[in-house]
Amino acid sequence: MGTLLIFVAGVLFLAAILFIKPRAKMEQMWRTVINWVLFVIWYAVTWTGISFIYINASVGHVKATSTAIFLFGGLAIILAVVLARLLGFITIGKTKKTNTEQA
Repeated sequence: MGTLLIFVAGVLFLAAILFIKPRAKMEQMWRTVINWVLFVIWYAVTWTGISFIYINASVGHVKATSTAIFLFGGLAIILAVVLARLLGFITIGKTKKTNTEQA
C-alpha cells in the first residue's frame, strides 16, 4: 500500500504542475511565486497528513489517527481554498442581475 501511495503522490504532483502552469499568470511575478509556494506547502501538508494517518491507522492508534484527520485535513482544505482563490477558480465579485420583468 505504501508503494501505491508513493506512486499516486508522484503522479498527482506532476498532474498538478501541468494543471497550474498555464493558469499562473506570469505578468505578476509576485503572484506567480505565491501560487507555487502555496502549492508546494499544500502538497507537503496533504501528503504528510496522509502518511501520518496511514502509519497511525496501520498500528491501531485511533486517537492519533482521528486527530491527524482533523488537523491535516483542515489545513489542506484551507490552503486549497486559498490557492483556488488565487488561481481564479473561486471568484468573489458582483453577480449579474437577471431581468425578471420580461414583456
